[in-house]
Amino acid sequence: MRADAKTTGRPMDVIAAEIEYHKRQNNIVLASALPSIVFFACLYFYLQKYFHFALFIIWLVDIFAGITINRRLKTIPAVTLNKRITAGIGFTLLATNLLVGLWDAAIYYIVLPWCFLFPMIAVMFFGRKTGLVTSFLFCVLAVTFFLINDVPPLEGRAVILLRLNTVIVLISALLHTSIYEKTRVKIQDELAVSKNEYRLAEQRERETNIELTQEMERRREAQKALAESELHYRALFEESAVALWDESWPEFKKLLDGLPDEARSNLDSYFNAHPGVISQYTPLLKVNSVNRAALKLMEADTQADLLEKLPRQFALDKSGFLARRIASLYRSGSFDTEIVAYTLKGKKRHLLISSSIPAGYEQSWAKVFSSIYDLTERIELEEEKKRMEQQMQGARQFQAVATLAGGIAHQFNNALTIIFGNLDLLEMITQGSPQNRKILTSLKTSAERMGRLTEQLIAYARGGKYQPQDFSINVLVNSIVNSKAILRDSGKQVVTRLGEDIPLTFGDTTQIKMVVEAVVANAFEAIGNGGTVLIETGHRLIEDRDIAPQWPARPGEYIFVCIEDDGAGMNEEVLQRIFEPFFTTKIYGRGLGMAAAYGVIKNHDGFITVESKETWGTKVFIYLPGMYVLRQTDSPEQIRH
Repeated sequence: MRADAKTTGRPMDVIAAEIEYHKRQNNIVLASALPSIVFFACLYFYLQKYFHFALFIIWLVDIFAGITINRRLKTIPAVTLNKRITAGIGFTLLATNLLVGLWDAAIYYIVLPWCFLFPMIAVMFFGRKTGLVTSFLFCVLAVTFFLINDVPPLEGRAVILLRLNTVIVLISALLHTSIYEKTRVKIQDELAVSKNEYRLAEQRERETNIELTQEMERRREAQKALAESELHYRALFEESAVALWDESWPEFKKLLDGLPDEARSNLDSYFNAHPGVISQYTPLLKVNSVNRAALKLMEADTQADLLEKLPRQFALDKSGFLARRIASLYRSGSFDTEIVAYTLKGKKRHLLISSSIPAGYEQSWAKVFSSIYDLTERIELEEEKKRMEQQMQGARQFQAVATLAGGIAHQFNNALTIIFGNLDLLEMITQGSPQNRKILTSLKTSAERMGRLTEQLIAYARGGKYQPQDFSINVLVNSIVNSKAILRDSGKQVVTRLGEDIPLTFGDTTQIKMVVEAVVANAFEAIGNGGTVLIETGHRLIEDRDIAPQWPARPGEYIFVCIEDDGAGMNEEVLQRIFEPFFTTKIYGRGLGMAAAYGVIKNHDGFITVESKETWGTKVFIYLPGMYVLRQTDSPEQIRH
């Protein structure tokens, strides 16, 4: 069947239908001959004419073999050849039976009527050329046999056989001529229809030629208009303020069309499963031209320079941009996305890329147009706006806590004034009693501690640097570690790792001390028995590229204090809210919290960062701007107690 398709150029289903038609016709002809053959085989066997009986048995075998072979044939030439071989054997056996029967007086009048039907059937079955040759040869032999052989007497059983076979022959002739005439009329009708269709085809051809001439004229005009439009397009393309790319991907489109249906229906999944396809076939993505705005955007001197380096950038695409772009274009014919890209000189750009396939190129992808918009300035403004909003939010939070702290400090101060006055009066009244003096001393110590706390609250509430001075962070950390401000449980320890040659910083030591004590106290609460709190100091140079968006910092030299614990740590949700006022993970809050610490450090032109993971502990970095390097020989008495 494939050979027929290649030879005739017709579709496979048409050829298959034609083969089935020929096979069915062969089977019908062969099957229709079976009753007559079986009848005459039985008749000759009854008459004890075994030679003729054998001829009809062979004919039956020929018919069954032809039907069996016919079912397995797959091409029209093979079916036709099988038909000719089977028919040739059958007609040869029939002719032999008829000619030999003319020599046998017992069956002479059986075969005689069939001799007149044989030529007609041969012409009708084999056609004009082969049928006439077959009929001519049979007639020559039959006439010869008639002339040289004596005609047996017509009597008795011979009369019955002659009449019977004459009737059968007449009926067969009537059937065959009816079928032949019906077929002839059908063919004539089809021929008439074909002639009419031919005349109509000629008329349509003349009309088509006229239309073709007109179309050629219109095409010449269209080509002229297209040339003018192309000049106009090139002018708009080159002068556009938007970066434009003109690409051509016909070979890549053919590659995509050749993929299995499942892959083409979901190209995103296919490219994810076969990541090497994009880099392998990147050379098929041709860029025809780019305009001047695109060269400026990509910081390329010439178009040749850009197109030379562009395939390398495509091949190094790690974000899946090309895969998503190709999948979207194949799916919907358009693609829009925002990406981060780099110019040929390495400058970072935020780009909006819009690609589409113009009308008329949907099947070939010979044209793919892309517009590229530079969003870098807008994105940077949005990031700056977001950073400012975060800073304003922090300032509002700090102001809220500062207002609350100021109110509390004012009430504490009023109460402590009365307490100190009454304690002085009681001390004057009870001068002679050592026991009373001991009680009053204890009360006065507690009141003084409350006074210091009030001073811290007032310092925090006022903001800025209440009593600023130069101081060493190492001295401040040592004073905190050696003081009783940190309540240490048994089994918990503090380890210090103080850096050398650390610059001095400038600020209110009371406020800074309060911040460090609060963070250290939080670290002690986070660790269990046997836990360790590490306090580390040092200094580092922070440049522009080191500053995170959420850091309110300027480039320069900073000293830092790192308080690290090996406690339970915090999850991401808690870490995001750590600087919110009054936020706590405990049942009862304590102290001013990290919001107050953030505000104090910010007022000193510093910043705080927190690193934490669950089960990994927490690191809090307190950064303060440095001034100059303090040598180990410098006096540590610069710290205010």
